[in-house]
Amino acid sequence: MARLTKSFLFKVAQVFISVSLLILVFYQTGLFSEEGRASFLNTLQGADFSWLLVSIAVGLLINLSSSLKWYMLTTARDLKAGFWRIYSYYLIGQFCNLFLPTSVGGDVVRSYQLGKYTDNQTDSLASVFVERYTGVLVLLLIAGIAVLTRLSVFNVDFILVSLVIFSLGLGFIAWMLIDERLYLWFRQLVTSHITNSEKLFIKIDSLMNSISVYRNDYRAMVWAFINSLMFYFIAVVNVYVTAKVFQVDIGFIDMLIATPIIMLIMNLPISFGNLGLMEFAYIAIFQIMGYSAELALSVAILMRLKSLLDGVIGGVLYPIFVTNKSE
Repeated sequence: MARLTKSFLFKVAQVFISVSLLILVFYQTGLFSEEGRASFLNTLQGADFSWLLVSIAVGLLINLSSSLKWYMLTTARDLKAGFWRIYSYYLIGQFCNLFLPTSVGGDVVRSYQLGKYTDNQTDSLASVFVERYTGVLVLLLIAGIAVLTRLSVFNVDFILVSLVIFSLGLGFIAWMLIDERLYLWFRQLVTSHITNSEKLFIKIDSLMNSISVYRNDYRAMVWAFINSLMFYFIAVVNVYVTAKVFQVDIGFIDMLIATPIIMLIMNLPISFGNLGLMEFAYIAIFQIMGYSAELALSVAILMRLKSLLDGVIGGVLYPIFVTNKSE
């Protein structure tokens, strides 16, 4: 009951933060005034259809990049599912994210479906974990470099706090994976205070062993990090061409610096489905880079619409790949 109450209060806090950030976003963009709304609508109405098509195409390319990385990690553990099934599960995860409070929910769904298809839930979950962890680690490194390149500009509390939170979180996870003593100490601590937690840790033990196999597979790990770099370069292009939709003279180097910082802030698990947080990140970083709040919000909205498109495609694929195990 206490655990349920804590979970409920955490969700309430996330919703409150999302609503508060959205109000702040509307204020920053001037949407509470008639003049601000008119300026924002002018930005939207100036959208260029040709750049819009390019933006949608680049958005689809990002999903292919992520799916390819996941596919290579699954083949390293001999999880035979085929690239297009992996790609479909990835989009199905995007579909589920439309209804779940965090992107972790979509990861759980795609991991479960792969495990169901391959009859190997542990290695399937490990492949998703490694795919996510290496991606966030590379994002942290790129964002850190981006901040250092213009430290005088990005010396802002919420940016530096984001870097610290991710550094501590990823560092703790890495420590748990590398030093078995820390995990065993944590395991003993929990099992000695929480009744029936032993069954859960038996499953976690199996997951840890599966993840450790990846740690010793240098070829798979090198590929994962290279693919992550490719992914984030495409992500920069994605933001750049999405901004070009609104016919603004925007610098690619500026987006090369701004995009990883935006994505890092967006990944903080403090809002409901990063609603409000994403928009805030775009506006805050775009303004720091010298671009208008109207442009930033327009880009954020279009990025959300493209995510919705990914989810719709995943919804179409859901009944095909979830209910049918045959190739």
